[in-house]
Amino acid sequence: MKKLFGGIIGAGKNSFIGLIHRASASFHGEAEITAGIFSSDPVRSAERGAELGIEKSRIYSNYAEMIEKENSLSEGTRIDFVIIATPNASHSSMTKAFLEGGFHVVSDKPMAVSLSEALEIKKTAEKTGMIFALTHGYTGYPMVKQARDLVRSGRIGNVISILVGYTQGWLSPLINDPEIFKTWHLNPAVSGPSCTMIDVGIHALNLTQTITGLKPEKVCADLNTAIPGNQLDDNGSVLIKFGGMVNGLLHASQVSTGEGNALRIRIYGDKAGLSWDQESPEVLEMMNPDGTSTIFKKGIPALCREAQKASNLPPGHPEGLICAFSNIYSAAFRAMRCVKNNKFPCSGGISGWDFPSIEEGITGIAFVEAILESNKSSEKWIKVIL
Repeated sequence: MKKLFGGIIGAGKNSFIGLIHRASASFHGEAEITAGIFSSDPVRSAERGAELGIEKSRIYSNYAEMIEKENSLSEGTRIDFVIIATPNASHSSMTKAFLEGGFHVVSDKPMAVSLSEALEIKKTAEKTGMIFALTHGYTGYPMVKQARDLVRSGRIGNVISILVGYTQGWLSPLINDPEIFKTWHLNPAVSGPSCTMIDVGIHALNLTQTITGLKPEKVCADLNTAIPGNQLDDNGSVLIKFGGMVNGLLHASQVSTGEGNALRIRIYGDKAGLSWDQESPEVLEMMNPDGTSTIFKKGIPALCREAQKASNLPPGHPEGLICAFSNIYSAAFRAMRCVKNNKFPCSGGISGWDFPSIEEGITGIAFVEAILESNKSSEKWIKVIL
């Protein structure tokens, strides 16, 4: 299997998500990062690229230069794909430019900051035939795939209701001292029309959609900001009506003092319920009607094929976010090879592949726009326009 070559934009020295992307893309030895833009400052970009062992001629100052020069290289040398790990507002323009330049794209979420931008990306991807992958990385965990299988197989029966929350505390110091640190997440020009809902709320929605296959149809939202002077939401709750008369409640916050990265979901069916916590990702609980629980653990023979395949290490050896992200990357790389070798169809998940892609991205942005409209409206329910 020939190794794929990739570029990355936004892998600065202090970039947490840049590290996750670089490590995940190369985790299985399927790809190697050989080019990139590592800072908006050309000097810092050159310094960081050198630290990562990138050839000097392939450390670029801007993405237009990167597209032009990579396309001038021979097949087998130029990059096959690009990772976009920059702040939100730049995702759409970069994604379209690289797709049109003939490169596959793996983008951090959100895919765009408006539904109109997201739909433009869809048109571009369809026109070019290139792969677009969206790193809702939590869906790469084996227990998420097991939960999806339990729903699809009917083990929990018909879904009745869903409770999902994503709470963090990293912005809570700003409540009492708004000047203690600065972040682009609170800047509408960079983050887009939302902070918390477009940052972590759509992760909670995507987790729900991945496991159940359900899409939101209507929302009733109450958003708030606890940080003085903040123009965007930093916490809020959303009532959701899914298809099939399923009700949901989604809560997201980045001012939940003391929380780390608490993405938690409960799904209740008429035969059983499911409970999963991202901070204890290797355990999935199925709650039985008699009050007992069936516990699924990563790596055990009782798991479905997809969950077993997503387990990178033997049972009892903990895996984490990089392993989950690496499963997203491996699925995307299989799709890229299918395109390269004209081998269709390739089986997969919701979007035809077992990784989040354009349709999931569009759903997320449509959901956020409906939430923002609902929060401003006197109407109880706002339709999610898909």
